[in-house]
Amino acid sequence: MKKLLFITLLFFSTFGFSKNMSVNYGVSFGVLGELGVANVKLTQSDNRYSIDIHAKTIGIVRAMSKNRTERHIGEGHIINGKYISDSYRVFISFGNKTKEKIYTINHKTKVVTKQIIRKKDGKIIINSTEKLPFYSQNDLLSLYMNTPIQIALPGSDAKVYRFKAVGAENQDGNVEIRVPSKDEIARYQKELGDGHKHYFKVIINQPIFASKRGEFMISVDNNGVTHKAILQDLLLFGDLVATKKINIIDQ
Repeated sequence: MKKLLFITLLFFSTFGFSKNMSVNYGVSFGVLGELGVANVKLTQSDNRYSIDIHAKTIGIVRAMSKNRTERHIGEGHIINGKYISDSYRVFISFGNKTKEKIYTINHKTKVVTKQIIRKKDGKIIINSTEKLPFYSQNDLLSLYMNTPIQIALPGSDAKVYRFKAVGAENQDGNVEIRVPSKDEIARYQKELGDGHKHYFKVIINQPIFASKRGEFMISVDNNGVTHKAILQDLLLFGDLVATKKINIIDQ
């Protein structure tokens, strides 16, 4: 169940059309029902921003994952409407163990460092620091915030965009976004709902449950908020679906 909250992170890609925003989501998995919930908060002041995602497992998954919770915090600055990450932190807890990942991005030297701190029963058992083999102005959160200004609306042909993102080092930092052609839009609207502003697919190129490439269909509403996302046709259980429950926007 480790991958459940990683999947929810991809789903909760709130786009930055408002200065302050709070969005709640639920994640369901076929006949198993709702397995996870999360809250996404975007705070923006002048040229600084903060994105805070707090996700937790519920129901049967909560017991199986030892009450696993995750918190992802991305902070940085904004230049010409683009979100540029300065730091990205991940906090994971389950049972008597915790794991903290701290990414620091030095834009002058184009170096990204990653520190990992693991604790058991409150005692540090691992504290290591390494330099990532790639540099990017984006972490996983800022990448999705920037998506609307980096991709085109659907045209006669499908388009594929490839990006590097800090936090995606398990796939060498690579994240792929595919914008469907106009002929394919009808399928997206059928699966994700009609009347949304953006429809696209995120491909993380690693196996997720029974999905070989980890392909997610995503729709974004007119407020710039992810409305629904689907990882389809998984073995035994059906689709993994994330749906927006409520969002509060403060302009």
